[in-house]
Amino acid sequence: MLRINLSPSDIEAFLSVAETGSFSRAGVALGLSQPAVSARISSLERTLGVPLFHRTTRRVTITDSGERLRIRLDRAIIELRGLLEELRDEASLRRGRVTVGASPTVAAGFLAGVISSFHTAHPEIEIVLHDDFYGRALDRILRGEVDLAVIPFEPEGEIFAFERLFTDRFLLAVSAGHAWAARKTVSLTEVASEPLVTMPPQSAAWSTIKRAFETAGLTFNPALYTRNTLTTIALVRAGFGVAFATELLMRTFPVGGMALLEVEDGELGRSVGIITRKDRTLPPAAEALCVALRSAAAALRPDGSRSASSVQHDRTVPAQ
Repeated sequence: MLRINLSPSDIEAFLSVAETGSFSRAGVALGLSQPAVSARISSLERTLGVPLFHRTTRRVTITDSGERLRIRLDRAIIELRGLLEELRDEASLRRGRVTVGASPTVAAGFLAGVISSFHTAHPEIEIVLHDDFYGRALDRILRGEVDLAVIPFEPEGEIFAFERLFTDRFLLAVSAGHAWAARKTVSLTEVASEPLVTMPPQSAAWSTIKRAFETAGLTFNPALYTRNTLTTIALVRAGFGVAFATELLMRTFPVGGMALLEVEDGELGRSVGIITRKDRTLPPAAEALCVALRSAAAALRPDGSRSASSVQHDRTVPAQ
């Protein structure tokens, strides 16, 4: 590969002479003496091996080689200035792009508000959201398709970095007409006797609930699973079984026609946090979004969500 052995000072002198048509005027513009400018042009000509100016005692004119160089340098400088402006705008958050992976419940219950506020503060930054099961969010980070992910899963190993934001809990959702609707709590053993609607095995919710059942020595045998949380809620309201729903998500959905119960036993809390690759540095827009995520998480109560009673304020309202 040919080395570009041109010094910025020589290029600056060349462009100034080409613009002014004079070594002396170029020297004034650059704050240099005429001999200093002439020395820089001579150095550039030796490096390139061609004359760049016709010199006479009365005038200086650019050669054909010099004109070709001037045109190319002007183009390069325009491109460089444009790139520098873009990078400065990105650093000052006047432009940029951030791509985020998230699980559906986190996207709906937490990220939606953060993204809205972030867009208001930084309207020129493009935000791309991929909401899908946590495994796919991790795959996207590995492939470099997203800058970060916000999911209810704490990965292990040397690849991912995890920053906990808050803890989200599962509550049990039952229809307003269910025999348990007037209760405040339920045991996991009781839940095991009911038809259970869950998300599919690819979801983080499935893993958390299955582990809680197995820890309690109970058989985990869902009656039905669906990929859509809206469908899960609709099935519960319609009286088909019960389902676990996170406090985070139930802040977003109206709970009319249902009751939400605390689960007395079982480890049904999960850490929600920011996941990135350890070997990659986040761009300024992604760093700024992380700041917004931390701020929004801090506004939640210490364990990460509101109390069940605050979620259940309209727990016995008939479904609309």
